[in-house]
Amino acid sequence: MYSEWASLQQRIEEGAENRSVLDCFPDSVGRDVAVSVVRELAASLSPASVSSHESGPLFPGLETEKQILWTMEVICYGLSLPLSEHEALKHCVSVYCEWLTVLTIPHQTLPSPLFRDPNMYAQKICQHLANLFQVKEQEDSFPKKFHANLSRRIKNLRGDYDISKQVVLCHRVLRTVQTVASSSTLVTRQTWEVLLKFMLTINSNLLSPPLEPGSLAEHLCERLLQVLFEIWLLACARCFPPPTLWRTMREMCAGWRHHIHTVVQWNRVCKVLTARLLGSLYGPSFPQLKVDANDDKIVPAEMDPDMLAQSWFRFLHVLTNPVDLCHPSIIGQTPKFVSYAITRESTIDPIQHPCLKTLPQIFLTAMSGISVMVDAFLGVTSDYPLPSTMEAGEGPRNRVSSMSGASSDTPPQNRKLMKSQAMSPSQPGGNMSSLPPISSYMDSPPAEGPKRSDCNSILHLFGAWLFEAALTGCKLHKGAPQVPSQPRRITFAYGLPMANATSTIAYTNQPITSSVGKIIRRSSSNTPEMPAPKPVPQAQLTKPGSSNHQFIGTVPAPAKYLEDKSVDPQTYEAGRAEACGSLCRIFTRKQCNEEIKAVYLARYYLTISEGLRIEEPLSGLVLSSILFNAQDLFRIDLKGVQVLVPVVLQALELVLTEKEIVFRSIVSQQQLKRAGIHLLISLVCLPHHFKNLKIQGLVKSVSSDEDHRPIPTGVTFLSLKPRLVGLMLDALKCETDPYNLQMLLGSLYLCILDSALCEEYNKEKEAKQKKKMMMSTEIKDEETIPETLGRSSSPDSPIIMQRHYSTWLLLVECCHLVCEKLTSDWRMEYSVSLTALELLAGLARVKIHIEDPLELKKIVKSISYLIEHQCSWPSMYHSRDLHSVIVAAYHCLTVWLMEHSDLLMDRECLHCVLEVVELGISGSKSQHPQAPVPEMKHSKQSKPASMRVREAAEGVLSNILNHVGTFPSPCGPASIVSLLDEETLLSHVDYTRSSQAKFRYFVLENTTLVAILEEHLGEAEVMSPTAVLLIRGPGGRTVWSIQHRHQALKDETGDCELHYPSHPEPMEDVGNRYEIKARNFPPFVDLAPKTKSDKSIPKLKDIATPTISSDHDIISALIEEQMEYEEFTREKATEEIENAGYPNRHMEAKPPRPKEEFSPARLLLSQLGCLNLDDLMEDPSSPLPPALISLDSTSHVFPADLRILDSISSRTFDTVHVFYMKSGQRSANDILSNVNHRNLVHSQFLEFLHSLGWPVTIGHHPGWTGNMMTSWKVDQDNSPDVGELKSPDHGGCLYNGRRQVLYHADALSEVAIVVPNLPDLKGTSSGSSKQGSSLSGESSESSFGLPLPPPLASEKLKGQKEDSPRKSTTSDHRKSSTKAGPFTIPDMKVIVVWVENFDDCKHFPLCELLPETSTGTEEFLAASLSSMPRPSESGIMIIFIHALHSGLYRLAVQSSLNLAIPLVDGMVVSRRTLGAVVRQTAVNVCNRRRLESDTYSPPHVRRRLKIQDLVHKYRQKMDVPQFLASLFSDES
Repeated sequence: MYSEWASLQQRIEEGAENRSVLDCFPDSVGRDVAVSVVRELAASLSPASVSSHESGPLFPGLETEKQILWTMEVICYGLSLPLSEHEALKHCVSVYCEWLTVLTIPHQTLPSPLFRDPNMYAQKICQHLANLFQVKEQEDSFPKKFHANLSRRIKNLRGDYDISKQVVLCHRVLRTVQTVASSSTLVTRQTWEVLLKFMLTINSNLLSPPLEPGSLAEHLCERLLQVLFEIWLLACARCFPPPTLWRTMREMCAGWRHHIHTVVQWNRVCKVLTARLLGSLYGPSFPQLKVDANDDKIVPAEMDPDMLAQSWFRFLHVLTNPVDLCHPSIIGQTPKFVSYAITRESTIDPIQHPCLKTLPQIFLTAMSGISVMVDAFLGVTSDYPLPSTMEAGEGPRNRVSSMSGASSDTPPQNRKLMKSQAMSPSQPGGNMSSLPPISSYMDSPPAEGPKRSDCNSILHLFGAWLFEAALTGCKLHKGAPQVPSQPRRITFAYGLPMANATSTIAYTNQPITSSVGKIIRRSSSNTPEMPAPKPVPQAQLTKPGSSNHQFIGTVPAPAKYLEDKSVDPQTYEAGRAEACGSLCRIFTRKQCNEEIKAVYLARYYLTISEGLRIEEPLSGLVLSSILFNAQDLFRIDLKGVQVLVPVVLQALELVLTEKEIVFRSIVSQQQLKRAGIHLLISLVCLPHHFKNLKIQGLVKSVSSDEDHRPIPTGVTFLSLKPRLVGLMLDALKCETDPYNLQMLLGSLYLCILDSALCEEYNKEKEAKQKKKMMMSTEIKDEETIPETLGRSSSPDSPIIMQRHYSTWLLLVECCHLVCEKLTSDWRMEYSVSLTALELLAGLARVKIHIEDPLELKKIVKSISYLIEHQCSWPSMYHSRDLHSVIVAAYHCLTVWLMEHSDLLMDRECLHCVLEVVELGISGSKSQHPQAPVPEMKHSKQSKPASMRVREAAEGVLSNILNHVGTFPSPCGPASIVSLLDEETLLSHVDYTRSSQAKFRYFVLENTTLVAILEEHLGEAEVMSPTAVLLIRGPGGRTVWSIQHRHQALKDETGDCELHYPSHPEPMEDVGNRYEIKARNFPPFVDLAPKTKSDKSIPKLKDIATPTISSDHDIISALIEEQMEYEEFTREKATEEIENAGYPNRHMEAKPPRPKEEFSPARLLLSQLGCLNLDDLMEDPSSPLPPALISLDSTSHVFPADLRILDSISSRTFDTVHVFYMKSGQRSANDILSNVNHRNLVHSQFLEFLHSLGWPVTIGHHPGWTGNMMTSWKVDQDNSPDVGELKSPDHGGCLYNGRRQVLYHADALSEVAIVVPNLPDLKGTSSGSSKQGSSLSGESSESSFGLPLPPPLASEKLKGQKEDSPRKSTTSDHRKSSTKAGPFTIPDMKVIVVWVENFDDCKHFPLCELLPETSTGTEEFLAASLSSMPRPSESGIMIIFIHALHSGLYRLAVQSSLNLAIPLVDGMVVSRRTLGAVVRQTAVNVCNRRRLESDTYSPPHVRRRLKIQDLVHKYRQKMDVPQFLASLFSDES
């Protein structure tokens, strides 16, 4: 930089300007003269003398220039006197300090020549004051008879006392000089140069020689450097130093680098200048580098930007190459070190001087300062305490602080150089996301961030130093190490006791022998203590596919010996770790639109590979620094970064598979493991994405004869899959941090899902290839594809991989491990338990070939045991969190039963599930292991763990009875209930048979609403009793057509109508006819004699009276008339019969016609056993109604309440809003306009949308549509235009919720995916459909007949318009119905943003786009839950998706709730799994939100409460006779 300019170092070191004429005389002469003169001068400075000369000169004899110059020569010599003449030294300093005030605020008592030319005298004073800063020899005034040791001790004590006096004088001079430089306005350029030379001279005199304990340099080092740099900064602003001085300062500073305060002050100045420079370059909006308020004042405010940039760059290079600090051979070869070594009695090598032992500490301090500047240019800021590179106690960092605070003997009380001025490394937090929290999105729309420096520019400045420092001490090998392509199997041979044992570790590729006495790497197994070592036969090693599901790579090693060279404090690994961390932050902060030069990438990859080596004695600090700072290494588009996968994986195996890290780390064990897991989750999808692509080595391997022929490594991405899987399982066994465990669980799910989808694809491809081979007979064997046909014996073949490490085995192993941990280590971890249950539920949904159904049975039993185990805790340990885990376990059990309905065909499994359901509902089991006789239901006392647990168990039972094995229903997955309702059913009734057809409503057990239509559907006449049942229960709505039959349909051979047998043909000869008179009694009865009892009844004539006689006559007349009529009729009939002949067909006997009018409702209820008196009678002691009641359906609001009940979905429903954000966009309108055309979005964006769900048309879709107004109803009249449904050029706007949405559903949940676009902003302010996006309008009722509650002003979202005034026409009973409606559902906003530039994530305008995510539930929430927090504050999750150049996708997750898997912030997923994991994460986070809400009730509970509400409002209170009579009447 200054090669063309001469250096003044030699001239300054000669010190010709600070010599006095008295030096030519003997010492005694000069001493006497100087002492006498300065004594008189000092006397004139006394307070008494000053007061007597207030109006005249203080030095009356010094009136000419000659006198002043002679006096200055004397003072110059006086400043060089030994410390024994302390008074003379003090007087000299006092005089010169007083005379220097001539440049600031001079006293009138000063000699008059000083006023005439103050700069000239000030220059000479500065030159003379340099003598004070010389190391002064101590005079030996002890008699020879003194003992040598005693004399030495006394001399040392007196010397320390004298040095402290000299230190005080030096500090006074430094303060005076600094005051003159900062306050004077008279200083000329020449004076500035002399002043700077003076500071260089005194620093060189004291700091250039080797540092000795207790020396003057040790006391003044920090202060000297502080004043030098601060005065130099003043000169840069007021009189910029010439290049000669800059070169001189650079060369001299290079000789002071063995002092740690040199680097500390350099860091301080560079930090302040960097902070100012960033503000000048990028403006105030750029993240500011925090600087101490006192330090910020050292840079003059008047320094212009050009001067600032020049000063910063020159100060940056004032230490030349900071990496020289790790080379004692360079630091110790200065002339001062060499002369010091020569002049000493015991001559030693200069590089062996004790002061050089602090070079590792100084090197660390220098690298820390560079790290701070690098982070400042990157815009990295942090408000949390930064972790120290060294551990507390004996690390160099603490020694730096102690030494900087040791110089506390500075006399001035206002000295403010604090320990905190020493720079510390800036490192991001272990789990800190690069995105701001959700709250920052809500405060205000994000401003446009300034463009920071490119990575290439930063590397141009600091790259050379950082790369050299990062590779310090590394021996670059000729050949790259052979990374084993297969997971390692470790065997041990013990021949000596453990203290002297030598362990042989055998890898699959090569053996490695570790020496004795190194750090023991403990096993990853969970055994508390390892027994005495025994030989382990190779045959006993676990093989793939064994019963205990131990895979290759998961065999724990009893011990591994590693040597950590960073333990030695004399190594430079701490500074090297700091440099590696800075490099990692530079490269991982690469922006999406910039490219880093290939030469830098190559050096960086080489640095990483060297820093992560574990074959040699590793450096724990370097390894931990790289892992901690390179968390985003595989998440950004760095060219060729995949070459680092093997070495990173090898380092992760060292970190994640141990409970305790056995090497030194720059961060805590928790943070380091978290960083390793972040790297791991970015590697999960690589094996199946790149498949058999070989990983190239960084350095070409050479053969043993060094002929430089490349040696193939044979490492492919697919071959690393067993190691990845084994690493995840081992890490899961050893990890204890809750957040880390959740990240591992999410990565396991992603791994299994990706493997399952890949296996399915391979099977389909294999089937196609086989079909193609069968059709073509000319294909050669060698041309077949090994990947699909399994013809290759390569270990990378997918078939080989499936045989040794199939997805099925991985799924089973993962499930068993998680279930075991749930009941042991994780039983008290609330968040981990929920995440583990989400993992189990997600694995149940993975479509995979089931090789052993018995394993599924074990998993279900394990989940059941978990529920039983959690319920068995004593009541004192029960809490809401525990019950939430139990509820989640019941949900997980339901998912397994829904996805694998064959499990219920197993008697033992069914019994286990029903026992757990019984336990949740009643609180105990009927069958106890100790009791041989089961306890009956009526004798049990119901004591469930909580109502939430009981409701969850009831939900499992409801799903088992209603939906297991029946999903999807005939209506499709969009609806698990029948789409028929009363209106639809009545439209199929033949009103020609019955004009009074209507439903009769009954409620069974206060939970099931049964509507019975006593008519059959259709036009065909049915003679048997027929009823149509519309059953509304907690599980949904079903329709049944029931017919009373005496024979099953399958047993009938013909028509089921009643047939009459034909009568035989009449015969003419029918035989004899006999007229026989019928008798009522036998003939012998008339012959029997009468008794008195026969005469007990008197005759009528004996008791006749006139009245009776008249009545008798009338009756007799009537009888006679009737007899005559009957006789006439009989005769007429006899005549007709005689005329008709015999036999008479009209008199033929026929069976009666069957009854056509029935009471089907009565028959059905009777046959169901509901008409028992016990079920019909109300218990006065119970608040519950009878088991069977009738409802009054004549009320005009009854249909509306039925529609409300039908609108309560039997499943959970969630909404995902998807946005597309192009690079550089900040406006909401621009973002909404992107999806209007296919050309404006990424080529795979539409594929991603369709992977989330399938398109459905609003109005024809019976499920959730993303808005309360249009959901769960079919509107055939509102048919969309064909052009709107088919728009091939759309970019996703077709699914904006107005005509279509994307939809996905299973048996337990349904999800609507909405893509808002710009037209929604024109029509409404909420971005929903035309029918339901705005609550203001003509209608004040919802689609299901419920009046909408007025929105609260405090709950209005930003940018939403006020609704129109509402009419208060709602009745009281309708208001009460809202309590059981769908309005107690906590609202959760799930937003998915596809970003083209990942750096734009922090600028997403959430406030502007939040109104577009309205689902219609916010207003109901505001009405029913006025105390609920704003959804915008407590229920938002944003998922950012960024497509990488490699074909993978980087995801960032920001959520106001706890972590929900499978997505984890920073995860990298494949194209095949992107839609599935995003959708499942949205469902899981919404489930978490519902689980944590105090006001949420499951769907079956809300439906049951609504049915009970209907009972309360419409029950017909009748006694038993009235109820039975009503069954026979048509009016009900």
